[in-house]
Amino acid sequence: MKTKVTPRKKVETHIQFRPILDSVLGLEWLIVSLTAPLLLFPTFRPAWTVAALVVLAALWLLRWFARSQPWPVTSFNGVLLLFAITIPVAIWASAFPQVTLPKATGLMLALATFRAVVLAVRGRRSLNLSLIAFCLLGVVVIAVGAVGVRWPAKIPVLGVLTERIPRLIASLPGLSAAGISPNQLAGVLSLYLPLAVALALAWGWRHFRRESVPFLLPAANVVFACLVAGALVLTQSRSGWIGGTASLLSLATLWGFSDRRRWMRALGAALPILVLVVVVGILLYVGTRAVGEALYGVTEESVETAAGAVSLQGRIEIWNRALYAVQDFPFTGCGLGTFRRVVHILYPLFLIPPDTDIAHAHNIFLQTALDLGLPGLIAYLALLGIALATCWRCARRGGPLVRATALGLAAGLVGLHVYGLADAVALGSKPGVAFWFALGLIAALPNVARQEAREGAPKPCLTHHGSRITHYVRAHPWLVAAVILLSLALLVASVYLARGVLPEAPSARSGIRLPLYPAAQGVEVRTEDPPADAGWVGVLEIATFTTTHPITDVAGFYTDALAEAGWETEIEAGDETSWGGIYTREGGLSVCLLNAFDIEGQTWVSVVCGDKAEPVDILPVPPDG
Repeated sequence: MKTKVTPRKKVETHIQFRPILDSVLGLEWLIVSLTAPLLLFPTFRPAWTVAALVVLAALWLLRWFARSQPWPVTSFNGVLLLFAITIPVAIWASAFPQVTLPKATGLMLALATFRAVVLAVRGRRSLNLSLIAFCLLGVVVIAVGAVGVRWPAKIPVLGVLTERIPRLIASLPGLSAAGISPNQLAGVLSLYLPLAVALALAWGWRHFRRESVPFLLPAANVVFACLVAGALVLTQSRSGWIGGTASLLSLATLWGFSDRRRWMRALGAALPILVLVVVVGILLYVGTRAVGEALYGVTEESVETAAGAVSLQGRIEIWNRALYAVQDFPFTGCGLGTFRRVVHILYPLFLIPPDTDIAHAHNIFLQTALDLGLPGLIAYLALLGIALATCWRCARRGGPLVRATALGLAAGLVGLHVYGLADAVALGSKPGVAFWFALGLIAALPNVARQEAREGAPKPCLTHHGSRITHYVRAHPWLVAAVILLSLALLVASVYLARGVLPEAPSARSGIRLPLYPAAQGVEVRTEDPPADAGWVGVLEIATFTTTHPITDVAGFYTDALAEAGWETEIEAGDETSWGGIYTREGGLSVCLLNAFDIEGQTWVSVVCGDKAEPVDILPVPPDG
């Protein structure tokens, strides 16, 4: 006999299930945090990356069906729709999936971060917690950068300090052998610096007025601001210094303009005029060329990048090639993150060697057009415009915390993009998550202002009405969610189909004495018995792999790895198509042989390690690996 389920029982079951569902949906920020490492380093475990993308898609669909909230309603939604449409187009247009897919997963993480922040920030308390999380993310960026950056030696005084910082992280999955770029670190710090100063002023003033603000908050922000400023100085990045200075000047100007006192507004108006007069005077007196050469050097060895050194002339040449590429691929771009490869194939450089990984176009706006096409650049510029407009309205009409946050984030965006005129934190790059976290905070500021309005605070910074299209998209956020979910599904399929293209993580069972190259593909690790009477003791450890990176990157990585591990060079030689050597340690009893060959643009590498009964001058050749 079938048991009939009454409507009352259905309601009771729904009521019992509802708290569990609310708890799961309320932890979206935690789920995004847990999936972040897999999306930042998708080549480490491609299968796990696919699982992380599926989890995010399932969570978004669950909120859609449970709460009829496919995407949070913000003033950014219309522009995000256009931006999201360009992502699958950029994936489709790419001829180098091994380069594009890490950037695509980085963009998915960026959109997920934006969404999670907007959903989490609903009032002043949640804004405080989100700001603390944002600052902690900055601390992590600084910490990883400090022990992973190959510090430049442009300024002797600063070089003495950076030499004392140990380099504990030689490489990360998906990065070049050069490791973390100090210029990228400087770009992120130029975003953080004005916010840290603004929050220190706001929380410090509230504590001084004996409001309910513990002394720890302003003190921690002062320490954080000093940490950001110190790290920015140590990067010795001229673009970063210019961006950081521009961000602080923007903060002072916006702070004055948004004040209700007349003399503060006059000071805010006078400051940019004074700076403009000084800059123009320097350019007229010294000359634009002399200023450019003083900042970025004359020769190729003057400015360090992730891939090497690029002079002012080199940057101009890269910008020229980037404009050619935008002209040739105006609607699709040349593929997400692929300009670093396309430029050497279609638009050869004369001042920069063909084996140099230039990483990006050294201009954030050109790089965005190269990645997503002109529609993507239009969407990106519109995102910045909406963000600055929202910050301005909230600064004029919000409470003290909202005002400080809005001005700090707006000044950070100005500093980041002044830095981006000669460098770039490209879309989908690992530090780019901080930019989207900041956009999420800006999009959520009106929510906090509405809460303040309900509590009798100043008038909320309501968003502008805009066009009919904007109204329609805001009223139908499922459009944004559908497009982003479609992009995510395409990305899942691409990662799954390209698992043979993406480099797998080095096997934990390798037992090889030298680290495997981070971008190694087709890794094979095995042990073999050595030839008889050859002087070897035990078995030989043999690893072979290939990589699409140039042979100079492989040689640079192993040169650093061998030096850090205490190996001594017995024999070493190399040219444009081959490199290798014999290396020993422990008094010549432990031996490793490295060989790398460039075969039709692909680097083939073999590593053979073993033990000798006693050191000898001439080492017998091991069996063919």
